[in-house]
Amino acid sequence: MLSPDLLNASSQSADLPTWGRRIGGAPIRGKGGGMGHLRVTEGLGPSAGLRGILHGRGFLVTALLACSCLAGCGAARSQSQPLALADGGYAIPADDAPAFDPTSALELPDQSYRLAAGDLIDVRFPYHPEENERVPVRPDGKINLQITGDMTAAGLTVSETESQIRERASRYLKDPVVSVVVAQLAEHKVYVGGDVIRPGFVLYRDGLTPLQAVIERGGFTDTADSDNVLYVSRIGGDVRSERLDLAAVAGGDEEESIFLVPDDIIMVPKTWIGQADVFVDQWVRGLLPTVPRPGVDLNALLF
Repeated sequence: MLSPDLLNASSQSADLPTWGRRIGGAPIRGKGGGMGHLRVTEGLGPSAGLRGILHGRGFLVTALLACSCLAGCGAARSQSQPLALADGGYAIPADDAPAFDPTSALELPDQSYRLAAGDLIDVRFPYHPEENERVPVRPDGKINLQITGDMTAAGLTVSETESQIRERASRYLKDPVVSVVVAQLAEHKVYVGGDVIRPGFVLYRDGLTPLQAVIERGGFTDTADSDNVLYVSRIGGDVRSERLDLAAVAGGDEEESIFLVPDDIIMVPKTWIGQADVFVDQWVRGLLPTVPRPGVDLNALLF
């Protein structure tokens, strides 16, 4: 549709029988069905620039460029703005979604198996096969190799054991390559004591957690202080102990981040009420020949 400025300017031409009949030399059908011409003349005021654009293919090219610019702006705006969802949330378009960064992933706790007494391991030197040996982890937690002598292995992972053997073997071999394979697992145990239904041990398995070990021994008693459980573990030659809040884990408020290793100890203490009950049993009921009752003279009972 032509603008009012163009209509006003076109009316000044003497050769214009009807409006809008011809643009750029191409015939256009008018209102009454007749054909006419729109002659663009010079010196018609402010609308002369617009008539120059309309002349020939200039108007078509300009219109296409304007449409492409509007479409590009709309596409850019739709990519940069999140999409509203029916539930009140927002979704980021796939093109604008940030790329996944593997380094930003949460670090999971180390669940690597740690050697324990009774395990049988194969120590291999691919480039020095004469040094290959199969040795057990002794009850004291050490292994003995011809090239390294005695060294501690209990409580270490396979990779840590390889590093230690490589370090010691480098005194006699140049850049040794070491491979450690667990050939056989011993029957390992985890010990659970204190205020549990059945104190004792639990056969170790990979991924065993403190709460699972307690449940396998019947669970907590009524006087168990489950938010102050003592956890004792031996790693190499070091003994580590810490307090665990298993009540929060059982209630679903926290997740267990500790995985037991062979010979770990879980000790569940009593609450102060349970300790008071023990005190009464040992220092009152245990010392008196009978339990005192209201109205009973203790002197008559004792003397």
